[in-house]
Amino acid sequence: MVRKKWLAMALAGGLALTGCSNGGTANEGTAQSADGTITINFINGFTGGDGAYMKKITDGFNSSQQKYVIKEIQEKEHYTKFKSGNFDVVVIHGNNLHTYKQDGMIQEISPIMDKAGLKEADFDPAGVNLAKLDSKMYAVPLDIHPLTMFYDKALAPQPPATYDDLIQLQASLQAKDKNLYALGVPSSGLVEFYMMTIAAQNGIELQQDNYLNFSQPEFADALLTFNKMIHADRLSPAGLGVDGEFQAFMKEAKDSNASVKTAVAVTGPWYYSAAKQKYGDQLGIAAVPMLGKKPATYGNSHTIAVSAKAQDQQVLDGIAEFLRYMYTPQNLIHWAEAGQAPVHKPTMDFIVQNKDKYPLSYVNQQQFASFIKAPFVYQFGEQIRYLNETVFSKMVSTPNMTKDQLMKELETATKRAQQIAATEPGK
Repeated sequence: MVRKKWLAMALAGGLALTGCSNGGTANEGTAQSADGTITINFINGFTGGDGAYMKKITDGFNSSQQKYVIKEIQEKEHYTKFKSGNFDVVVIHGNNLHTYKQDGMIQEISPIMDKAGLKEADFDPAGVNLAKLDSKMYAVPLDIHPLTMFYDKALAPQPPATYDDLIQLQASLQAKDKNLYALGVPSSGLVEFYMMTIAAQNGIELQQDNYLNFSQPEFADALLTFNKMIHADRLSPAGLGVDGEFQAFMKEAKDSNASVKTAVAVTGPWYYSAAKQKYGDQLGIAAVPMLGKKPATYGNSHTIAVSAKAQDQQVLDGIAEFLRYMYTPQNLIHWAEAGQAPVHKPTMDFIVQNKDKYPLSYVNQQQFASFIKAPFVYQFGEQIRYLNETVFSKMVSTPNMTKDQLMKELETATKRAQQIAATEPGK
């Protein structure tokens, strides 16, 4: 399948959504080994190409001293493993952090940061905002991976920055070839990123108390922008499937869209390696276009958290030493080599000084100022599931969908979010 070709390229070269697990298990014994070293069990979900870059950091720490050993486990289902296993350190996505804190699975990390010599001021404010809950740090922010724009310089010499720019680009492309489009709007895949971005660009606050309130007329208007892009302004081909925004950019769309090609892909940064391999120097990277009233982009992030089970002081001291080692430009730059955008200020400065070497990280850290995180609500992924899996697809595939029709779907989505929110501990 053609989709497998570019997905394999992404896995091989850098960031990836999924990958093969190494099948490791946690150390269920005591922290101190027979040789006197202190073992720290670290689990994450970096099972794609990015896992090798994290391993450079953990292997480097293990080689740098003889007192502590980071035993790193990379598992596709790392959240499930973490909940049932004996782990000390875990990577948690920013949109899950509130849930893990509410479930009592992680502990405040500020004392460990203090011992590591790390301060909130060492991180971009967007990163701190992700990891701070109830005025306390519950994780050390690692990176932000926002929605990103790739463009084909041969078709779009300048990156489109606004909706009007996309309309102008579309006119010039169609004058050359009716199979050329400005960009692609998928029916599924990264649709959460699309919906949250358009809400942020229109100043719409979705969180109400502890649930997501989708049934807002302003949100319906914002979402219908994507319907308009396909069926009215024809900036995108109709009928693109999962990850269609990237397939069309790579000219690997399927079925009726097999002949189409887009100049722009508003997509995930994990596709950079595949796009770079195909386009080379012809590939451009830029901030997400402003489709609403103001610049903004949504995405997710990785944070480093400490399990509530980790109470051994020797282990906690070892975690602090690991963080001290990791959060230096010479070591954390490995994470930028994976295509990630670290939020550690000294590493960010190093990337600016070497932006030609780390173009994706450089462009994405420029978006931090307008980055919008997921609302801190319990089980965020479950609260937005109906919107992701049903509403967006129906909205973009219905040529004449009315605002009233969409509002009924948004009311259903809101009721489901409220039901999930009701399961929050203490509520």
